[in-house]
Amino acid sequence: MQRGKLFCKKIEQKIGSLAFGLHLLWRVRLHIPFSQDRMKQLQMLWPGKSPKELEERDDCRRFTLWILLVIGTVFLTVVAWGGERGSQYLKGNGYLERREPGKGQQKAKLQIRGQGVQKKVQIVVPERKYRPEELQAKLEEGRNYIIKKYLGENKTAEKVTKSLCLVSEIKDSAIKVKWKLDADGYINRDGTLNNRALSQKTEVSITAYMVYGDVKEPVELELFICPVQKSYEQRLWENWESRLEEEKERSAQQKVLKLPREAAGRKLFYREVKERFWCRVFLAGGLLCICIPFLLDYQTEQGIKKRDRQLQTEYPEMVERFILLLGAGLTIRGTWLRISGEYERRRASGEISYNYLYEEMLLTRNDMENGKSEAAAYTSFGRRISMLQYMKFSTLLVQNLKKGSDDLLRRMELEAEDAVRIRRELAKKQGEEAGTKLLLPMMLMLVVVFAIILTAAFRAM
Repeated sequence: MQRGKLFCKKIEQKIGSLAFGLHLLWRVRLHIPFSQDRMKQLQMLWPGKSPKELEERDDCRRFTLWILLVIGTVFLTVVAWGGERGSQYLKGNGYLERREPGKGQQKAKLQIRGQGVQKKVQIVVPERKYRPEELQAKLEEGRNYIIKKYLGENKTAEKVTKSLCLVSEIKDSAIKVKWKLDADGYINRDGTLNNRALSQKTEVSITAYMVYGDVKEPVELELFICPVQKSYEQRLWENWESRLEEEKERSAQQKVLKLPREAAGRKLFYREVKERFWCRVFLAGGLLCICIPFLLDYQTEQGIKKRDRQLQTEYPEMVERFILLLGAGLTIRGTWLRISGEYERRRASGEISYNYLYEEMLLTRNDMENGKSEAAAYTSFGRRISMLQYMKFSTLLVQNLKKGSDDLLRRMELEAEDAVRIRRELAKKQGEEAGTKLLLPMMLMLVVVFAIILTAAFRAM
């Protein structure tokens, strides 16, 4: 366990060093400027941090995510490209699960161990067979399935102009279908029609035989084939198919099959279509890399919204504490130091968590301790927060310092009343927003309930 922790720590340090190197390459070597708008957002979220520190922190975080995503994408790509999926069929210590009818047999590789002997074997497990009552139900389903599917894109059996859909098996069953077509050869084995020479509607009969083991159930079908006018593209592909069939017969004993180079006067070119799953994984990883900056910007915006809500919520309490301490005889500076010092002590002991308002007050206290005047420090406090309430509060403090007005407590009491009223309105607004967000889950639950009811109704029919 300890070695694993050390290994993970080393990997984390390596990735951090690489991210810092990319940061230096990006900002110092390539001279890519940092966005000023983003810098303002980061200064709101991390008051007191220097621009250089914020820039380094944001870049390292972004590059770290990119590095981890690239590593994960490459790993998954290699696994998807060269890996094989295995299956486990052994149940308990002596049972092999059969597949349902129509799913086919399966092969299970087992290792047999006994008293001093062992052997690896491969067992073929046949699929389960239908019981008599199941077979009758499946045959009835198969009849309906064939009648529903055999017309293909044709709307009615009275007017057949397009290829038929001669299914070879019944969906979700082990029943196979064999066809006995018309004697005149108007219908091919693949369902295509030989109706070029037709001049009028012709009636034909075909029969579908549902086969399962020794059972052979016929389904007789009547339809009318009509002559159709084919487009140039249809004639081209028919010509290509006929040439391909001719070439298949001609080169049946040869090692290669020569594809037609032209059809209906057009030259043809071929290219093999390959489906590679690893390409999709790689593409998904690349898209995620592109999305990382947008995700980080969205996260920053959400952090600023959280900051604004916290500042609005904490404002009335802070003003009330100010009124209480000023009424007890403390000066404005003493009150400021008292509140910020108490927050610093409680946060160091772990009683409370990070708070944007009091962090700004700590930063203002540090400014005053470093020689900045009270008025300038309070003005900077209001400007950094950039909210009307705090700018008004800082203005009250500055005016009192400059003019020495005696009604500071009264004006702060009025400000506290306004702050409480604004907080009530904010709480009401947040409640309405929460109710709106609950509409989507409620709608999803309603859809699920309807789906359950309709499923049960259809099964009962």
